[in-house]
Amino acid sequence: MTTVYVHNNNQSQTVACSDGSQGVMRISNVDVAPRYNFKFYSHAHLGFWLDKEQFHNGKSLIVKGVLENERFKIQFID
Repeated sequence: MTTVYVHNNNQSQTVACSDGSQGVMRISNVDVAPRYNFKFYSHAHLGFWLDKEQFHNGKSLIVKGVLENERFKIQFID
C-alpha cells in the first residue's frame, strides 16, 4: 500500500508518497462539487480521482489498472 501525503487546505498541490515518489493533486469544480485528481510523476503510480465525500483522512482505495491493481491510503499532514 502506498500512502499519499496531502495538505488538507483545499488547494492544488504537490504530494509526496510513502515510497519516495511525488505527484500532484489538482482540484476541479471547487465551487460546485470538488473533485480531487491525483497524477504521479514518471508514471510511478496509477492516477485516480476522489469526490468530496471520498476525500478524507485515512481513506483507503484500490485503483484498478490494466496489468495490476494498486492500493492507496490518503494521509493528511500539517
